[in-house]
Amino acid sequence: MNEKKLRIFYEVSKELNMTKAAEKLYVSQPSISQAISDLEKDLGVKLFDRIGKKLYLTYEGDIFLNYTRRILNIYDEGIKVVKEMNTLKRGKLKIGASTTIGIYILPDIIGSFSKIYSNIDISLIIENTENIVKLIEENQIDIAFVEGPTHSDEIKLEKFCDDELVFITAKNHPWTKTKKILKSDIANEKMILREKGSGTREVFTTALKQKSIDYKIFMELGHTEAIKKAVEAGLGISCISKRCIKDEVNYGKLVASYIEDLRIKRKLYTINHKDKYITNVMNTFLEFAREKANIQDNERHKKLSKYPM
Repeated sequence: MNEKKLRIFYEVSKELNMTKAAEKLYVSQPSISQAISDLEKDLGVKLFDRIGKKLYLTYEGDIFLNYTRRILNIYDEGIKVVKEMNTLKRGKLKIGASTTIGIYILPDIIGSFSKIYSNIDISLIIENTENIVKLIEENQIDIAFVEGPTHSDEIKLEKFCDDELVFITAKNHPWTKTKKILKSDIANEKMILREKGSGTREVFTTALKQKSIDYKIFMELGHTEAIKKAVEAGLGISCISKRCIKDEVNYGKLVASYIEDLRIKRKLYTINHKDKYITNVMNTFLEFAREKANIQDNERHKKLSKYPM
């Protein structure tokens, strides 16, 4: 039983005339007769009484007509909705993001996107990179934005935008009064880092290992805001994305410090499962996000131009 046969039955039931139904559906009358015969065989009942030259719905046919009408209505509605989704008139998008991107980049992007595509529902899950990758693998989210490397053969990775990690200190820290901070100075500080599994932490540890720089972990915290508060309170120093500290630097709560011969630059990425079909909604959001992130970068560069480059 298929949609075409149901539609033929529905039109024959309305017209009670196979010739008229054939003309309306642009098919031959033998095709109409065959479809009705197939349906009756599948159901094991007669749908029409053929009395003289006229057709009459049987009791069973009348019952089946009510269900057929509902099935075709749902089918037509489903086609309409899917087409609207493809044309961005409606849709749903499940996004994942690691902490820095989820808190400091995506909210503005999602807000701007929703103003243009108001009928597309967007949900956002924020976790560390390791957990976001698991959600992609389990198909619990459609696409994601991450800060760190991924270690999964199932993941497709593409560049989202550029980023840089900077050391942050309290406003009264000795580094704020020093013109030149050496790499060896890091070993004397209490380092406050994100938890294991964080993309920011992995980028930081990899960069310092490559430069053979020693450091002491004093505290591990699961949230960037908690790290900033701890540094502001003078508990230690940290190294986080420049994107996270705009307000604190502008208000004089934190100071961005640069180490001689040490720049920790990285790329932020979009990820999706390599077997995932990229819908028009998903692709449109990805393109929109990349464009908005570049605009954010340009504006941020102007505001933070007092930082040494």
